[in-house]
Amino acid sequence: RKLLARSWEKMTVKRKADEEEGGVAKTGSFDGIFNGLVDDIIASLPADIPAESKDYVKRMCVYTCHGGKMNRGMTVDATLSAVKESKGEKATDKEIFQAQVVGWCIEWLQACFLVLDDIMDDSITRRGHPCWYRNPDVKKKAINDGLILESCIYTLLKKHLKGSACYHDVVDLFHEISWQTQLGQLLDMTTEAADGSLDFTRFTTERYKLIVKYKTAFYSFYLPVAAGLALAGVSGEKELSTTRDITLAMGEYFQIQDDVLDCYGDPATIGKIGTDIQDKKCSWLCVQALSKSSPAQLKTMQDNYGDHDEAKIAKIKELYKELQLKEAFDTYEEESYKSIQSLIASCQGVPRAAFDDLLVKIYKRTL
Repeated sequence: RKLLARSWEKMTVKRKADEEEGGVAKTGSFDGIFNGLVDDIIASLPADIPAESKDYVKRMCVYTCHGGKMNRGMTVDATLSAVKESKGEKATDKEIFQAQVVGWCIEWLQACFLVLDDIMDDSITRRGHPCWYRNPDVKKKAINDGLILESCIYTLLKKHLKGSACYHDVVDLFHEISWQTQLGQLLDMTTEAADGSLDFTRFTTERYKLIVKYKTAFYSFYLPVAAGLALAGVSGEKELSTTRDITLAMGEYFQIQDDVLDCYGDPATIGKIGTDIQDKKCSWLCVQALSKSSPAQLKTMQDNYGDHDEAKIAKIKELYKELQLKEAFDTYEEESYKSIQSLIASCQGVPRAAFDDLLVKIYKRTL
C-alpha cells in the first residue's frame, strides 16, 4: 500500500508541475498537450456522473497512459513531418496538434491493452509502478477500466479530428488495429493447451511469429506510421503495403528484444518484472530452446517451464545460458537490423525518415 501511495503521489506531483508550466497545449510539445486531453475526456462525461467517478477516470488516465517512452505516439507527428518535408512543405500548427492528438490516442490504446494484459498475466509492475489492477481500490474494476480507456480514443478523435478529410480513415484504422491486436492476444492466451497443461508441440516458430505480428507489430509500429501517412494525405495501397512490410519486420525485431529483456533485463531499468517463464509464454527464448535442446535438456524444459517456483525459473535461465541464447539473440539482432535497413533503402512513396528515426529508437534498446 505504501508503494502504491508513493507511486500515485509522484505522478500527481508531476502532473501538477506540468499544469503550472502551461497545461493544455504547447505548440510542438507532445507531452505538453496530455493534461488538456485528459480534461477533454473528463468534460465529455455526462453531467450527472458523480465527481468521485470523474476523479477516478482522471486518475486512471494519468496512471495508465502517462510515463512510458511514448515512441508510438511521437511517431505519428514524425511521420507527418517527414512526408511534408519530402514535398518541400511544412506542417501547420493545426496539423501538428492533430498528429499529437492521434499519437496520444495510440498511447491510450496501449494503456487499454496493457491494463487488460497485466490482469491476464498476473503481472506485478508496469513502468516502475504497481500494475493498475493491483491498486487496492481497483482490482477487478480494471477490466471495465480497459474498456473506458479504449472509448477515450474515439472521444478525442471526434473532438479534434471530426470534419478533417482523414477523420474516417483514422477511425477505421484504429478499429482495424484494435481487432488485429485482440486476435493476437487470443493467439497468445490459447497457445497453452485448453486444460492448462504444458504442450510444447504448440510452441512453434510459426505460432510465435503470428502472435508477434498481431499482438505487437500492428499496433506498435504499423499504426503510428499509417496514422501519420493518413494525416499527410497518403492513402495509396502501394505506400501502405510498403509501410506494412517494414513496420511488421520492425515489430518482430522489437518483440524478440522484449522477450530477451523479460528474461535478462533489470526490472529497475525496464520498469517491469519479467514473468514469461513462469507464465508459460511462447517466447522467442522458449522456442529457440526447444529447437536447440537435447533430449535431456528438453526434459529440463518440461519439468521446470511454466512454474512460479524460483528454483525452477533459475533452472530454465541456466538452460538458456547453456544453449547460448543470449549470444544467438546478438547474432539475430544484427541480421534483423541489416534486413530492415535494406527494406527501408528500397522503399518508394514513403520518405525513409519515417522509418529511420523509428529504427534508431529500438536498435539495441535496453528498456
